[in-house]
Amino acid sequence: MIKQLLFIAITFGSVKLSAQSFSGMYPFTAVTSGTTNSGTTDPTPSPTAAGLTFGSFSAVGTPSAPAASGAFAFTSWPNGATNGSDVTFTGSINPGQYYQVTLSPTSGSTVSINSITFNMSRSSTGPRHWAVRGSADTYSVNLPASIAPTNTNLTVSAGNVFFWAMDSYTVATGKQERGSAVTPGASYSNQTNPMTFRFYAWDAESGGGSFRIDTAVFNGTASVMVGLNKLTYDLNSKFKVYPNPSNDGIVTIEAASSIKIEVLNILGDVISSENNQGEKVKMDLSAFPPGVYFIRIHSGDKMITEKLILSK
Repeated sequence: MIKQLLFIAITFGSVKLSAQSFSGMYPFTAVTSGTTNSGTTDPTPSPTAAGLTFGSFSAVGTPSAPAASGAFAFTSWPNGATNGSDVTFTGSINPGQYYQVTLSPTSGSTVSINSITFNMSRSSTGPRHWAVRGSADTYSVNLPASIAPTNTNLTVSAGNVFFWAMDSYTVATGKQERGSAVTPGASYSNQTNPMTFRFYAWDAESGGGSFRIDTAVFNGTASVMVGLNKLTYDLNSKFKVYPNPSNDGIVTIEAASSIKIEVLNILGDVISSENNQGEKVKMDLSAFPPGVYFIRIHSGDKMITEKLILSK
């Protein structure tokens, strides 16, 4: 008779490893402007971290060519500022124009984004206001903003809006202003689904004014979930566990050949093991509290796992 093997992947329980901190930085060093430019997607290799995949920054609703090399800078932001004025602004966010990046937890991982920091600058006619929004609330609310470290050239206005304080101040060529910081909050903690962040800018003095970000850093923690291995079930194997459920913690295991027996708790930890040379073995599990356990049998190159309930 031909043996039939059934391969089934089952997650009986999982182990949550201690959270690992990460700090993923986007330096934008491969961005190029000019006739032969890098386009609207940052070609610089994205940062890496265990339990998390960092996507590439992209510009949406902007011209196709970056306005500068070595940073993420584009023009044509909504107008609304007046040259020389630090009090009159008439512009607003354009929901269809932003810089965007997506961070995706890997399978079996949970990720928390604790803070986002980035450097920025503007050309002499560039946007005076900017803000960061996220996918958790469908980009409808500005994420909590602050200036850290302190920078007198930048402030935060009502509604978590960043503000370039003085129109008369111009950043030296190739320099940026530090201090734009965002705290995403609870909606971006312990996430298993992708999280997207958008950077908006508005109140430029002219369409040719650029908004530039650089050294964007995402700080957080990632916890990797690991479960029991894939199990191979041999439908013709003579393997029994009884009684199941067990009321007194005493169980009998029958198998057709020499086996290694392991008892695992719901977290996947091996809490007891035994080698058996016969066809039947009795195990006393009465010392363990009631709950769900797993009997894992190793026989040659096969591994079989059976769910066991202790209900004493």
